Amino acid sequence: MATDASAIQLTMSLNLLAFSIAQLAYGPMADRFGRKRLLLIGMGCFAVTSLACALAMGFGTLLAGRIAQGAFACVPSVVVAVIIRESYGEARAAKVLGIYGIALGGVPALGPVIGSYIFVWVGWRANFFVVAGLAILMLLFVAYGVPETGRKNRQALNLRRAVGGYVHLLRNRRYMSYLVALTCVFGALFAFVTAGPFVLIDRLGVATQHYGIAAAVPIGGFIAGSFAATRMADHVSITRQVQASVLISLAGGLLMFALVIAGHENVAVILIGMSLQHFGLGVLLAAGYVGLLDAVTDESRGSASALAGSAQVAGASVASFLVGAFHDGSALPMAATVAVLCAFGTIGWFVLGSVSNTAGNPDHRT
Repeated sequence: MATDASAIQLTMSLNLLAFSIAQLAYGPMADRFGRKRLLLIGMGCFAVTSLACALAMGFGTLLAGRIAQGAFACVPSVVVAVIIRESYGEARAAKVLGIYGIALGGVPALGPVIGSYIFVWVGWRANFFVVAGLAILMLLFVAYGVPETGRKNRQALNLRRAVGGYVHLLRNRRYMSYLVALTCVFGALFAFVTAGPFVLIDRLGVATQHYGIAAAVPIGGFIAGSFAATRMADHVSITRQVQASVLISLAGGLLMFALVIAGHENVAVILIGMSLQHFGLGVLLAAGYVGLLDAVTDESRGSASALAGSAQVAGASVASFLVGAFHDGSALPMAATVAVLCAFGTIGWFVLGSVSNTAGNPDHRT
């Protein structure tokens, strides 16, 4: 089956769109039916849609399969953090989420390398078979190794209540302080994902075959941040961890932006700035999710996680749009986007967090 670059990009874009929107439906479903049950169904459907992609005989079938794949791939994004938080105390949950972040950090580093070899040796269909096999293995692990957590909310799927629940989350200032920080700092990552290849390869002369090595440097920063979160969990409060994470990310963005403006546009500046930003993100995704889920009641944690996941994809889309809209061949649009988003995340955290701490949090129950 022959496809051109624009067709491939279409499948990726629609896959990401489905990934973002479907989360909003899965949040109430997780609150109604339970975290584990939804995770089992999601992983099973993801395996089936991956097999459908592998066996697709035409572009239309492949496109439909990729949309469905994206719609089911987001289930772990909604459920896993909730299961971890409900299975452990605050400090332990932050530590486990840090370990989870270390594992996630390895995926963008190793995935493209392994996938490219599979593509060359066996063909593009083999990658979908491999992904389906991994999904089945994870399904078995969840079935026999993961407990059900949380309390089921029988009213969660009432459409009016579900929409009202999301509106209520948006009015919860404590929840919003974490949401804004996570959305903006995570979105800044995608400024680099989108513009990084053009800046490093076309502008700064990194050889194409070496780009993966260069891109792995910030990923190393993310893994280091996730590891730091596991070390801080027992000694530093969630609030302090989030404060440190947003400030470190902002420092990375501002450092890169200032040096690019000053004419020091080189590979080291980009990688150092983005490594600091990634380090802060690694800490934030561990500690921030604990704080975010603790800002709501047990019965609405699924919706809280779903809204956070969907908002982060929206932040990533905004970052990608900005670097594309202001693309001029230099590193400046990317550096400015990273700095601005990290600044918004930091300001949002301190302003909303300060207000919520003063006003109290009616949603939080111990």
